Formats: sequence, structure tokens, C-alpha cells
Amino acid sequence: MEVHAHSHTARKKWTHYLWEFLMLFLAVFCGFLAEYKLEQTIEHHKEKEYMELMVEDLKKDTTNITVMVAGNRQIIGGLDSLLNMLSNPQTDSSYQRKLFTYSLMYTYWYMPIQFSELTLSQLKYNGGFRLIKKHAVANGILQYDQGLDACKYNYDLILHYFHTFEATNKELFNMSLARNAFKAIEKDFKTVFLPFNEFQKLIPYGRYLDKYELSLFAKYHDDILYYQTTLSNLTNIVASQKHSSDSLLQLIKTNYHITD
Repeated sequence: MEVHAHSHTARKKWTHYLWEFLMLFLAVFCGFLAEYKLEQTIEHHKEKEYMELMVEDLKKDTTNITVMVAGNRQIIGGLDSLLNMLSNPQTDSSYQRKLFTYSLMYTYWYMPIQFSELTLSQLKYNGGFRLIKKHAVANGILQYDQGLDACKYNYDLILHYFHTFEATNKELFNMSLARNAFKAIEKDFKTVFLPFNEFQKLIPYGRYLDKYELSLFAKYHDDILYYQTTLSNLTNIVASQKHSSDSLLQLIKTNYHITD
């Protein structure tokens, strides 16, 4: 008769199971920490990248605002001269030629500005805003965005008043004499900033007024006054936006150690 030996599996102690559980827990936990750390690192780099792009946008805005404000303040000053002439209508040709010239120089258009909103739009609509951990910077960006909304609102107003006086302008003046000046301005808008005597060379002699009606002079005066006031308000708001841009630019550079 053969005798078979039976092997018996020894039971593991509870401490062994506890140790296996701890090892598994530590492996999962360390993996979680590594993934969390990687995600935090990626988000930190993305945050820094957004802020570097924001700095570039703010630099462009600052430059554009400076040009816009300087140009519009020159136009606003020219509109003062136009308003003074409209307040005292005269029939002689030298007065009418000067009035016509002022009107062409200072009512052709105004200095617009295109803000650099690409990065701001990404922060607002692509979920990038949640990456900004610096609360002061986040608040500064929100305030800057509110300032942009105010600028856009006043741009809508300026267009309304522009089209209002434009209709009166066409009714008062013989615009066929403006052709050469318009061509020069379309080629280079800076033509409107030429000295008065230089700009006037673009205007031929002729009959400058289609109508000489005091009521039309008064209406044109009021239309220009409303337009000038709105343009002045817009320019002041945009100038304030430059202060916001400068402050936000410095805040971002300081908090994120960004150098030029």
C-alpha cells in the first residue's frame, strides 16, 4: 500500500495581510500624489504662459491707447475752432472756405482703438481664469475687463452722434469740393493732423455752402457739440483704461516675475 504525503498550506498571519494592504495603499496614494503634482505643475506653467501673453497684450493696448488719446484730443481741440466759427456765421468766401476746411479736418473720422483681447477671451471662455491663483491679479483682470466694456459702450454712442452730424454736414456743405482731401485722408489718415495751411491746399476754390441758413448753422453747431462732448468722454475713459493697463501690467510682472 502506498502512502501519500499530504501537504498543508500554512495560514498567513493577519499582519501579512495588513502589510500587503498598506503597500497597495501606499502605491495607489503615491501614484495619486505624482499625478496631482504633475497636474499642478502643468497648470502652473499654463498660468505663467497666460500671464506672459497678457503682458504682451497690455503692452500693445498701452501703445495703442497713447496714440488714440493724443490724436483724439487734437481733433477735440479742432472741433472747438469749428464750433467757434459756427457760432458766428458769415457770408464772405474766406470765412466759408475756412469753415469748410475745419469741417473736413475734424469731422472726417476720429481715432479708434482695437484692444488686444485674445488672451482675455481665452481666460474668460476657455476655462483659463480658474488657473489664476493670485487673487490680486485675478481681480485686476476683472476690473480691466469692466473698463473695456465701458469703452465699448461709449464707442456705440460716438457712432450715433457721428452719423447725426454727418447728415447735417452733407446738407450744409458742397461736398464735391472735398474729393481731393478725402483721397489724401483715405491714403493716410494722418493728413488730418497737417497744419491748417497745408491741409487747405487740398481744397479747390468754389462754392463751399449748398445752403446759407442760420437755422442749419445752429443745428450743425449743436450736432457737433454733442459729438465733441461724447468724443471727449470716450477719450477720457480710454485714457483711464491706460492707467488700469499700466497698473495691471506691473501687478502681473511683479507677481509672476516677468521681465521685459
